[in-house]
Amino acid sequence: MKKIFIVGCGRIFQKHIDSINILTNKLKLVGVSDNNKIKLNMISQKLKIKGFLDYKKGIKKTNPDIVSILTPSGNHAENILDILKLKKNIIVEKPMCLKISDGKKIINAAKHQKKRVFVVMQNKFNPPVLKLREDIKKSLFGKIFHSSVVVRWKRDQSYYNNDNWRGTWKYDGGVISNQASHHLDLLRTIMGEPKSVFAVTSKHMAKIQSEDTALIILKFKNKNTAIMEATTAMRPKNIEGSISIMGTKGSAKIGGFALNKFEYYNTSKKINLSQYDTNPKSVYGFGHVKFYKHVLNSIKNNKKSEFEAMEAIKTVKLINAIYKSAESQKEVYFKGSINSKNLGK
Repeated sequence: MKKIFIVGCGRIFQKHIDSINILTNKLKLVGVSDNNKIKLNMISQKLKIKGFLDYKKGIKKTNPDIVSILTPSGNHAENILDILKLKKNIIVEKPMCLKISDGKKIINAAKHQKKRVFVVMQNKFNPPVLKLREDIKKSLFGKIFHSSVVVRWKRDQSYYNNDNWRGTWKYDGGVISNQASHHLDLLRTIMGEPKSVFAVTSKHMAKIQSEDTALIILKFKNKNTAIMEATTAMRPKNIEGSISIMGTKGSAKIGGFALNKFEYYNTSKKINLSQYDTNPKSVYGFGHVKFYKHVLNSIKNNKKSEFEAMEAIKTVKLINAIYKSAESQKEVYFKGSINSKNLGK
């Protein structure tokens, strides 16, 4: 049984609580922290758990094995570095951090403290995603050479107004660093390491600092290519969160509104596509429970994980390069500085 402490009680908090409740034979919640005293009191009373305004004091008092960080993205780096000093393993919601320099600090600190930082990318546990990646490894699609990603989601003004950090450069960014970060991470995992990126961003529906719409063209070191369209300006609801791949022997598309079902699957191997379909209530999907199981297994057996900081920083770099391209209106190559001038500042 591992003790777990949660920092941040925002929009994604309940998803983590639900996962912990499912894994009661493996995890025990020992405390929660939030900087909103009213919210914290309500949650601690509801869950009958200790609540702390100061997460460092709470962690010292409850002595958990794992700390889950669910704070605004712009706070992740500070939270992670503080908690690593307390010698705790960490789960943090995506993205790991906003600035590349902070990502490097996290990697060095985790190595120094001999602790691990796992970044939540729960969509990688969606049944269609697991099947696609498995069959890519088996070369059923031949050599993959192109991918297309579409994210057409709705985030109306109330989404931003309810949490004033959302859509700000310092704490969040826009659709690229927030909603589409899942798809960018999966795209990089499937297609390889990027060589260059060209991006155009715009703002149509939301009154925020950052973008709500982006168009991205990617070239990879292995000569693969990809194109991505991402927006939170879709109305009236979330419509699509998809990724398609093309290979020399076949093609496939995972669609639905949250990478939750196969739209098509063309290889020499015939499969029943519906067996991989899921019907989540929200874009968060069902992957958090499997993610927690993965983390617990990785810690118990000292296994490497693709969700750790050394891999997560690659997605942070990709996000920064996309923003730098949009800022400069130029193709950005992955050499030299690829830091965004706005993100995290």
